[in-house]
Amino acid sequence: MLSDGLSSRLFREVREVRGLCYTVYASLHSLRDRGAVVTYAGTSAERAQETLDVTLRLLRELRDGIDEQELARLKVQIRSNLVMQQESSRSRASAIAGDWYHLGQVRTLDRIRELIEGLTVEAIGEFLAEHPPQEFDVVTLGPNPLEILP
Repeated sequence: MLSDGLSSRLFREVREVRGLCYTVYASLHSLRDRGAVVTYAGTSAERAQETLDVTLRLLRELRDGIDEQELARLKVQIRSNLVMQQESSRSRASAIAGDWYHLGQVRTLDRIRELIEGLTVEAIGEFLAEHPPQEFDVVTLGPNPLEILP
């Protein structure tokens, strides 16, 4: 929803609507007991503050949930990634290793498909309400200091 496609919130709002940066994305990094979403935006020094402001606003707005269209796009993206993963032994091996590391078992592709189909706007909304995006660690590189607004 945040990243991984031209219709993502970050890409659409920060890059396409506002024209603030040349690239923006978010990626998940996880361990057994914690995880993080890392966002990146490449922009000019003049647009850096607004880029940061808009990005943080979008992250905070996640607590309000998602809509059916976003969920539909997410499901298509996940299914596409699964299909592409099957084309690469390295990608499939990485997914198997990730399952083993995080879950202690390897999920079948049918099980993963079931999980994807079981995703609902309500379930995601409940999760986001219980675990709202907050406590951001912000690192910026550039000639000017940036301010993190509430």
